[in-house]
Amino acid sequence: MIIPYGHEHSTVRRLPWVSFGLMGLCAAVFLVISLAADTGGTQADRDFTELFQFLSSHPYLEVDPELERELFRYIPEEEFRAFLEASRALGGDPPSHPRQIRHEQAELDRIAGRALRSLEEARDSPFRRFGLVPAELKPLALISYQFLHGGLLHLLGNMFFLFLAGPFIEDVWGRPLFAGFYLAAGAVSALMFAARYPTLDEPLIGASGAVAGVMGAFLVRYWKTRIRFLYFFFPFRPGTFTAPAWVMLPLGCGRELLFAQSWDVAAPGTGGGGVAHWAHVWGFAFGLAVAAAVSYWRIEERFIHRAIEAKITVHSNPAVEYALEARAKGEIERSLQLLSTAVREDPDNVDAVLALWNASVDSGRAEQAGPHLLRIIQAALRTDDESLVSAHWGELVVGWPGLQVDPALASRVVEILARDGQRETAAATLALARRTVRPDARIGPLVRLARAASAVDAGAAASLARAALARPDLPVELRSELAAIAADGIAPEDDADSRKAGDAARLIPQPPHLLQVIAAVPQALDDEGLVIAVDGATRRLGLRRVEAIAVGGVARADKRPMVVVDLLLDAPWSDRRELRVVRLTSTDFDPRALAPGAQPEEAFRAFLSRLIEQSGAAPLPDPDGARGLPFRAYASLEEYERNVLGLSPEGSPAEDPSPG
Repeated sequence: MIIPYGHEHSTVRRLPWVSFGLMGLCAAVFLVISLAADTGGTQADRDFTELFQFLSSHPYLEVDPELERELFRYIPEEEFRAFLEASRALGGDPPSHPRQIRHEQAELDRIAGRALRSLEEARDSPFRRFGLVPAELKPLALISYQFLHGGLLHLLGNMFFLFLAGPFIEDVWGRPLFAGFYLAAGAVSALMFAARYPTLDEPLIGASGAVAGVMGAFLVRYWKTRIRFLYFFFPFRPGTFTAPAWVMLPLGCGRELLFAQSWDVAAPGTGGGGVAHWAHVWGFAFGLAVAAAVSYWRIEERFIHRAIEAKITVHSNPAVEYALEARAKGEIERSLQLLSTAVREDPDNVDAVLALWNASVDSGRAEQAGPHLLRIIQAALRTDDESLVSAHWGELVVGWPGLQVDPALASRVVEILARDGQRETAAATLALARRTVRPDARIGPLVRLARAASAVDAGAAASLARAALARPDLPVELRSELAAIAADGIAPEDDADSRKAGDAARLIPQPPHLLQVIAAVPQALDDEGLVIAVDGATRRLGLRRVEAIAVGGVARADKRPMVVVDLLLDAPWSDRRELRVVRLTSTDFDPRALAPGAQPEEAFRAFLSRLIEQSGAAPLPDPDGARGLPFRAYASLEEYERNVLGLSPEGSPAEDPSPG
């Protein structure tokens, strides 16, 4: 036998009045019903004992058919018939005098009638009135049945499991939500039990369905918590062990499911042989679903956490205090162990996380605590608490070299740091974000990060703005704003004139420029870059070096038009007079060898899209034109270079034998 007796969590922030109240109410109801049963006696048991004793000694008598039908409401017909057959096989002959038989028959009818009347009175017992009878489903019974228990062991078992898990769910969910969840878990489990056995005429009682819901919620909320168990198997000595909740609680639910299905096979329609296994299964499933929803929609962080913290006047962190004492004594390893356990038990304990971070930094193991500090900062930002960013973000950037920041978090952090005057930390955050920005990053956070960067680092802002301009999903109305940021790094709100220079549909280069053109033929495109042939030699061009990709359809006298693809190693909006350009022309290669597509046009567009996405370069003259949707047409190569690349009208391309 294996019995749980505790787990790693031992403290809560407030007294769990709801859990204690539920346990007290169940105990009070049990006491009242027990006293009532003692004073009222068990008349029905005595009457039925007398009935069966009389029948066993007078098996030749007949039970009235109408009385028999009433009797079968309470006793299975097969069992009653078997009892009669056994009694007649063992009984003697009937008396010879008819008057004696009539007298005995009348006595049997009297005893049977009294037994049935006693049963009818028993049907008015508290279990029948307030328990849930599937055949006579009453709405009020969905709640009242949860507080009835058929025996002391039944009560103690349910209350013990409620004590193990209930206070801790109540602590993190708050009293109102926990109370409603508990009653709802009991009601749902009862409804599903009634749906499984709709004709069952026996009452369902007990808090086990609601308690199973609490255990399901505990599994989701505290899935890593280690539970302590006591085991004893005769003739072996008893012992203890611990196991995580994610292992043991699903095993317990699986056991209930197995028993439920086994009883349905062995005794169909009986409701589980006196134990409502299906109610346990459905209660547990309901708890899982509700806890998963609370976690998914961050209900704790958004609504519950702040409300509870506002009502807590005394905060106690004994584990943190012990760890700090150990650290003061020079016991660094013990301090780290205590703090790691505290954070594992309560991931939202800010004091424990900060203490763990400080101890880890001092011992040169900041990477172990970095994820925990990052997590509580993110949780604080979800509740609009900026204090942790102002106080500790700089420590995280300096102390954790492996820190990775996505655009959504980076934009929020940079805005906060800029307001606080922490420009150096904000610039370091931007550097981290730029290294980890993915081509498929969401466009909204990317735009917000470029805006935030413009107040801190003009170069970083321009780079991020170009990355956003390269995206086909960038809204047209934002292109003018980002073009201005990409051109000079000045935020639109700081320079109204720069907004007028932007174009809503395209990034306009800043003339005049001269070109250094390298004619190349693409050979292959892979994750490492573009393989090109230049003057018969094969080279690899890293696409991250490309600042912009310009594409245009150029007319040629007496020939078919060609598409020019220029990979600009210097940005057209930069201050450089000469721009290095690797030029590909559609007449020199078959795009189907480089990208998928049944037709050359389809493969060519796929090739261009991959170039833009893989390089992160700005698309010119605009995202659609650079992808050939459709190609922008120009009357000559000179017009294309002048309008798209910003070539000086009097200038001419210069030769550069190498792409650098």
